Amino acid sequence: MKDSENYYRTILDRGYRFVFSGGGDGTAINAINTLHRIADKERVSQLPQVGILKLGTGNAMAQVVGAKRAFGDVHHIVQGGDIEKKTMSLVECDDGTLTPFAGLGYDAEILNDYVEVKEKHGFKSIPAYLYAGLFKTLPRKLFGQDPTIRIHTNKTAYQMVQINGQDEAIEIPANTLLYEGPSSIASVGSIPWFGFGFTMFPFAYKKEGFLNLRVSTMRIATIVANLYPSIWKGHFRHPKLQDFLIQDISVESEQTLPYQIGGDAYGRRKALRFKTGKRLVEVAELSPKRIAADRPILGLLPAFSGASF
Repeated sequence: MKDSENYYRTILDRGYRFVFSGGGDGTAINAINTLHRIADKERVSQLPQVGILKLGTGNAMAQVVGAKRAFGDVHHIVQGGDIEKKTMSLVECDDGTLTPFAGLGYDAEILNDYVEVKEKHGFKSIPAYLYAGLFKTLPRKLFGQDPTIRIHTNKTAYQMVQINGQDEAIEIPANTLLYEGPSSIASVGSIPWFGFGFTMFPFAYKKEGFLNLRVSTMRIATIVANLYPSIWKGHFRHPKLQDFLIQDISVESEQTLPYQIGGDAYGRRKALRFKTGKRLVEVAELSPKRIAADRPILGLLPAFSGASF
């Protein structure tokens, strides 16, 4: 961690316009948060735009900026291809961490199992995720009871309901109990995707300045039966699947629950607070029209030495 902060401090001192993270969502989230933390401490006003090289597992952030094959994107960058600025809002957790998504319940538990499957069995990406969910998380949850949670909105919120087949936003005043009861998952996101193209938050872009909170009490069997393409693509609607647009919520549980931030396991928690991040984050989005690579990637190495960002 100390080495990481030193590198980012050097990046800020030198005034680079861009910094590209080579990894998954966790790597990008670390870059964003570390840069902001150092900038706040040292009163740096101009931060570089954070770009994403698609080298991770879930790659939700990579999907936001339209990242493609890493080698092709690197070629585009070092050859001076167009890079556009994209401003995005993130979820702010109670410890100040900015992330595209976070939550309690099945999603965090599957992530814990997913890490174990990768380490023990050597599976990768989607196969490991599906194996973890179907053969580790699922057996534990088939006959268990969902924990009771309470979600309180500290600011005006909206509940998404279907009226005549259309999704409509119904306003809920501030200081209201949004939800109380059993829940298998309670997650919030500022972008639609979890990773692998899984649309977990279909209403993330519905209203500017609001996050999509999704609360589910669906049984595992229902989820499995409708997982693809309906749930995966964000089209599934169900009485036990509730969506809200929120700005600031407090979440409490009667028992400690597995917790995840940006696709990384963060232990277990009984109480959390999520809100729309106070600051907008600038990320780098490569032009959809990439400069085509016409030589092996090793041929790009001289270009790095002369590249100016």
